[in-house]
Amino acid sequence: MEPLDYLHALCLAGIAVYVWRREPLRLLLTPLMLVSFFVLYGVGNIIYFLGADTLPDVRYAVTLSMILMWGGLIAGIELARASMPALVRRSAQVVRTWRTVTLTDDGHANQLLAALGVLVALFIFGIWFGFGKPGQILSFIALDSGQEKQKFRLELAGQGGYVYQTLIASVAPFLTFLLLTKAAATGQRYLRAAGVLVCAAVFAGKFGTFHKVPWLVFLLQLMIVFQVRRRLEFGAGRILLYAVVLIGGVILATIIAIPELDSTRIFAWLGYRFFEVNNEVIYQTFYVYPRYLPHTWGMNIGLVHSLFGSGELTSAHTQVANFFGAEGATFDAFFVADAWVDFAYGGVLVMAVLAGYVVKSVDVYITSLGKTPLAVALLGSSMYGLFQLQVTSAFTAFLSGGLIFVPLLVLVSQGLVNDLSRGQAQWQR
Repeated sequence: MEPLDYLHALCLAGIAVYVWRREPLRLLLTPLMLVSFFVLYGVGNIIYFLGADTLPDVRYAVTLSMILMWGGLIAGIELARASMPALVRRSAQVVRTWRTVTLTDDGHANQLLAALGVLVALFIFGIWFGFGKPGQILSFIALDSGQEKQKFRLELAGQGGYVYQTLIASVAPFLTFLLLTKAAATGQRYLRAAGVLVCAAVFAGKFGTFHKVPWLVFLLQLMIVFQVRRRLEFGAGRILLYAVVLIGGVILATIIAIPELDSTRIFAWLGYRFFEVNNEVIYQTFYVYPRYLPHTWGMNIGLVHSLFGSGELTSAHTQVANFFGAEGATFDAFFVADAWVDFAYGGVLVMAVLAGYVVKSVDVYITSLGKTPLAVALLGSSMYGLFQLQVTSAFTAFLSGGLIFVPLLVLVSQGLVNDLSRGQAQWQR
């Protein structure tokens, strides 16, 4: 181990103490973010470098960036705490009493919500059948090699356009969780029927992307929502259940996506996919930038590129894949690697502060709502944004992943509904 690795290990010990004393492990975004990063990019990073053949300067840059990330995350979390003291106090009180409080719903605009759910489901199914997804799925399953399936996925996964992809990624799952949770709280069958319809549409849409993980993440989100309706704490039994579902689902998806893998090789591949490839892609990104390609200074961010760039954006993960001769592969990297591509160490630190601040702020906002169907649904839907933060850029997690987009959509929708309700009441008087 290099001297900087010992400092990284010391940081990890500090993170473990911080989680224990400051962010106890619950089904909340902030502790789950810290624990998942700890396992995948803390311990996983050290283990990867113990066995990998690496260049000293690249290894140094990666390790130092990880140390900056931990400091930035904690700074962002504490900044969020300090900037909204009243909400933080309300949030802490709700979390303490969550298990003893009954899930209640005021029934406000439930019929409108059910109608919206049906419309969203019909839109998703319309796009799904319109592009012939059932036939595509059968063709995908019938392919004999992983390379052919990868090519098939690259050609057809993005069909439907941005609105459709955003719906199946984050918005429609949120509607599913909200409708089903409201149905559980009120016993209204029409809410349950609408929720099941949207749920089926989401599963269909996610299967239609031909990716191995999205449908499985949605299944885990449903399991989390089911538990959060009762309590936020979870023990060893629940962890084991989540692990069994995750591993079983990934094995099934891998057998379909890579049929040439036999039963003896699949577990080695899964170990590599879960723990090694994440840190390998980070190292490869740091190897390419800026050694062979210069820092992009914001041009790797889609919105910035659309405003100030020229030509078509070729994302950093595609550039890295092409550099290593894996054209068409998806070398999605942790948000730290994306920040490094744009702004080097400064970008890593600033983006880590922003990620910590956003995740903690969303946590505080959700729990300050009390134990309501809306809070449960937001927690469930935000888990996908957290997953995106683990494997891709922070801006992708904030927007298409729904980490910021869905809560903002809820705030806007609530304002519109309240305005309509006040207007109706004044008209009736």
